[in-house]
Amino acid sequence: MKDYFKYTVEKTMQLLAIDSVQSTPCPSSPFGEGVAKCLDLVCDIAKELGMSARNEGGYYCTCDVGEGETFGILGHVDVVPYDDDWSANPLGEIKDGVIFGRGVLDDKGPMLCCLCAVGQLLDEGYKPNCKIRFIFGGNEESGWKCIDRYNELEKMPDRGFSPDGDFPVINCEKGLVGYEIFVDAPQDLISMNGGSRVNIVMAKCECVLNGELDCDSCDDNLKVRVKDGKTYITAIGKPAHASTPSEGDNALWKALKFLSEKKGGQYTFLYDTLCHNDGSGADVKLCDEKSGKLTFNVGVVDTDTKEGKIRLLIDIRHPVTYTKEEILERLKKALKTDDAKVRNFHDPLYLEKDNPLVQNLLSAYNEVTGENLSPITIGGGTYARALKCGVAFGPIFPNSESTIHQKDERVSIDEFKKTYDIYYHAIKKLLFT
Repeated sequence: MKDYFKYTVEKTMQLLAIDSVQSTPCPSSPFGEGVAKCLDLVCDIAKELGMSARNEGGYYCTCDVGEGETFGILGHVDVVPYDDDWSANPLGEIKDGVIFGRGVLDDKGPMLCCLCAVGQLLDEGYKPNCKIRFIFGGNEESGWKCIDRYNELEKMPDRGFSPDGDFPVINCEKGLVGYEIFVDAPQDLISMNGGSRVNIVMAKCECVLNGELDCDSCDDNLKVRVKDGKTYITAIGKPAHASTPSEGDNALWKALKFLSEKKGGQYTFLYDTLCHNDGSGADVKLCDEKSGKLTFNVGVVDTDTKEGKIRLLIDIRHPVTYTKEEILERLKKALKTDDAKVRNFHDPLYLEKDNPLVQNLLSAYNEVTGENLSPITIGGGTYARALKCGVAFGPIFPNSESTIHQKDERVSIDEFKKTYDIYYHAIKKLLFT
């Protein structure tokens, strides 16, 4: 029998080598050529492993084996953008026992671990006790249009998991909302632009003002230049996933702090209101016993949409006992604007800790690791929300550094092997006889 973990690493490297950041639609996929190539490769791998597979027009692909009630394993092949400032190749490189690559954790690597674990179980002679369906989406990072398409054409499995979160098992995902809000721009502001995605902590922010400001700055990541009666400001931060904004360093905060100190007025108001990861400045510092604290991230800012206005795209992960509408009203009042709306959202997910799916996955994790952990809550949004009874299950281990959505996304080969073993054990326990 072949070494299935070695095979998983090999196929993961092939999948990482395809740049699948959403791009210009093409005949093979509405999400770009890279997504199409990834879905085709996944289908080829599944067929090698003894499953049936099909690519649904570049929106998603399905990989099936077994008969009966369908159990879903949901993940995605699209990835968030990356830059050139990596320690290794963002399109896949093994260096000093570590696999680098955009998507190795989110979510190409974990999904291939699950897919190949099923292949190994089939090769070992085990029989599925239900129909196992993998759904690989192509648009998780920027809209979930792949899931919308799936729901238009097919019935979503009632039960399943998504290997796109944290271990040991996630029984609660906070509400996930993207808000678009317009606020008055200061009169001297010519432009303010920053951020690439609402669900990423802003890594760069650039401002241009009429008038000359002092160039002194004690922050190496804030550059100020004066030319022809204008002031140019470039602030550099550190990206992170919007569900954990405290792990990043928001460039907008640096720019607004500088402008608040130099100019005061509306800049101070914006700094005081926007620059808090817990939303306290915008009167949305909320918490509940089931799911914990709200998180707040201004992911995108620009002045190109409406004259005299600053557009803010704000990512909020809210406790399950609050609503997106209630939070919107609080934001409008705090930011002194009525020009605000919900741009996108995913309602909260919550399963009781004693739910059989939660308990089976939890016991599989604890049995492999020798730990005795309990289910957890996250602010991330996973495809588990698409299921009536679903949870997120791995791949980030407790107390491990998460590099999802960050520079140098990576996992050690040892940890990747442990991930594979957990998925193998869980899938065998739940879905095979």
